[in-house]
Amino acid sequence: MTDINPIHRLAPTPINGSRVNGSSRINPSSPTRGSDSVEFSGVSRLLAKLHDLPDVRQGLVDRVKSEIASGTYETPEKLDAAITELAQDL
Repeated sequence: MTDINPIHRLAPTPINGSRVNGSSRINPSSPTRGSDSVEFSGVSRLLAKLHDLPDVRQGLVDRVKSEIASGTYETPEKLDAAITELAQDL
């Protein structure tokens, strides 16, 4: 039915060879075992990138939120710079 030995068997079973003094002798002409490999999912790669991101600069975030709330964040100079960079990208 199957080639699995019963658990109660005490003697070791030779693999790719015959028993010699209680040990196995490997047949050099037998095929070699393939190598193992690991594949990471897309989610795991994204999590690794997230882990490598720098810490949030909370002081800067709080300052920008405050400027946006008070209406002082958007200045003509900042808008001109954004338009210039957008034009260069096109």
